[in-house]
Amino acid sequence: MIERILFNFELILVDFFTAYGLTTILFLILSIFIKKNFLKKADDHSNHFISFIGIVYLIVWIIATIVELYMREEQEKNDLLHRMFGKYWFGFWLQPLLWFSITQLLRFETIRKNIFCRLIFSILLILSLERIVIISTSLHRDYLPSSWTMYNDSGIYPSNIFLEIIMKVSIYLLFVELFAVTSKKINEWKTRKTNSQ
Repeated sequence: MIERILFNFELILVDFFTAYGLTTILFLILSIFIKKNFLKKADDHSNHFISFIGIVYLIVWIIATIVELYMREEQEKNDLLHRMFGKYWFGFWLQPLLWFSITQLLRFETIRKNIFCRLIFSILLILSLERIVIISTSLHRDYLPSSWTMYNDSGIYPSNIFLEIIMKVSIYLLFVELFAVTSKKINEWKTRKTNSQ
């Protein structure tokens, strides 16, 4: 039960990474045509939120890995440990550490202002290494196009890809706004507490 909850929570966080990538590309396109302050403010809130989500994702991923190790039988546990620390250890650790590193690099203003870095980061957050491998093997000449299907990880989005993108971005922006309001309230509370001392 705990393992399933952690897995679902991890998928939601991965959806946030995808939505951040899509939102960033949208912000970069809109910033060409619209020079408004609210767009920059929304982008800043989005960057702060995804940095926070990167930390939450790493914590959840570590806890899920520990729970998975604890819940498995001896042979499965040995297999998982061999995957984690064996010959191809980088395949196990690369994706979570890449996502964590990207989200934490966005804390630096020089990186946030660099359009090229933001585009690369967006693509890396939208396309996980697993998806890149699936796409590259799908393009192989022996792959049957009749078996191409779209799927979503969490199962809460419609099967139409455009509706799915709109829903992901909308839910992400809702959470960004909630995060911004909560951060503002916490900062005001800290300021009042500091001034009263």
